[in-house]
Amino acid sequence: MTDQPYGPRYSQAGHPMPPPRKNSEHAFEDRIKLGRDIIVGVVLALAASAFTGAAAWYSMFVADAFWTPVPVALLAGAVLPFLAQVWYFVIREGPTPLIAVAIFVHLMLFATPILVFIGVSEQVLAERGVTESCTVTSQEKTYIRQGGEREPRYEHTLECPTAGERNMRTKPHSRFDVGESVVITYDPEGRTALRTGAPIGAPLALFGAIAAAAFVVGTVLRVIYLRFRLRRGARRRAAFGAPGL
Repeated sequence: MTDQPYGPRYSQAGHPMPPPRKNSEHAFEDRIKLGRDIIVGVVLALAASAFTGAAAWYSMFVADAFWTPVPVALLAGAVLPFLAQVWYFVIREGPTPLIAVAIFVHLMLFATPILVFIGVSEQVLAERGVTESCTVTSQEKTYIRQGGEREPRYEHTLECPTAGERNMRTKPHSRFDVGESVVITYDPEGRTALRTGAPIGAPLALFGAIAAAAFVVGTVLRVIYLRFRLRRGARRRAAFGAPGL
């Protein structure tokens, strides 16, 4: 399908015809307002990360359990700007060849709230986590469906001196043998998942720095992508004599 010139079109009889319907790729480019879109993206990304951090902190340090009203409300406050961001910068592209590029460009920004959540979880283990050596008592190979394919995983049962029986799932390359000794760190209150090894130093500061770096790099990539699409649309309009938007 070739592009048609913008502006009025007339039939052979001289009657005005409706303007051609632009495809979603062109429509997205024609809607871009660089300054507005950058501000919208920054606000949505920061809001999603801030609400995620607040939900994780409140549920793991303050509330009696995660699924209580305040953490759930904070989590909803994180999900809404995240979904708005996905819609505004990816779904609005429509089914175009560039949709994969749009997803790739925004991966770091979409991962920023996850990094914040991991940072709070690691902080929990650093402050009240218990580290001890456990013994693998059983191992079972299972499969999970991921990306349309069945991926192998190993379910382990661990027997720990104070934590009792614990379960752990690993990928094939990091599985443990029955009878093997494994060092784990767990939360006695059970508000976060256990991890292998001892807690890392300054976890919240570390993951906060990683999340901030991901936000900056993701925002720069988003600006570069939007500028590319904006200029691409301007060149297309100029080629067909359309007025600039």
